[in-house]
Amino acid sequence: MKIRSVAILGAGAVGSYLLWGLTDKPGVTVSVVAEGARADRLRRAGCTINGKTYRPQVLTPAQAHGADLLIVALKYGALCGALDDIRAIVGENTTVMSLMNGVDSEEIIGAAVGDTHVLPALIKVASHRTEEGVFFDPDTTGSFTASRSRPLTAPACRPWPICLTARGCTTRPQRISARRSGASSG
Repeated sequence: MKIRSVAILGAGAVGSYLLWGLTDKPGVTVSVVAEGARADRLRRAGCTINGKTYRPQVLTPAQAHGADLLIVALKYGALCGALDDIRAIVGENTTVMSLMNGVDSEEIIGAAVGDTHVLPALIKVASHRTEEGVFFDPDTTGSFTASRSRPLTAPACRPWPICLTARGCTTRPQRISARRSGASSG
């Protein structure tokens, strides 16, 4: 099954980078998941990335239910408070990639929605946020690594082809242990 819908939970520096990289993928709909004042702000102001304003579709967790790929790009401290939203988004065939700081985010998400939905991955994004938005240098930013601890044919590995071709991402499959050394929980 091809990835046709991507939901991003967390539109900060990492989420914005992925929004930028996936927005123009043919046949792929990218949305940001938010509610309340945050959703209103995103609908009104969009996400400004490198001086360009993107206006992704903004969905509630219930509206995002069944997305092919859920990218969790929250601050680690927000993860436990977002587990109900993650559960609401994940459908039978949803793959979840946690691109957060913290060595156990995949384990926490896997306990909430089932390990078979989780594709362990890492991302390196060198960016900064100002009042004008998120900024990064596309030529020097972006490294994406997905786990090869599962065969690339496993259901959770369906996003790998879309990640290989996302704008600005250099990618490579690599073995990632459940406990990633050197990761911070900030």
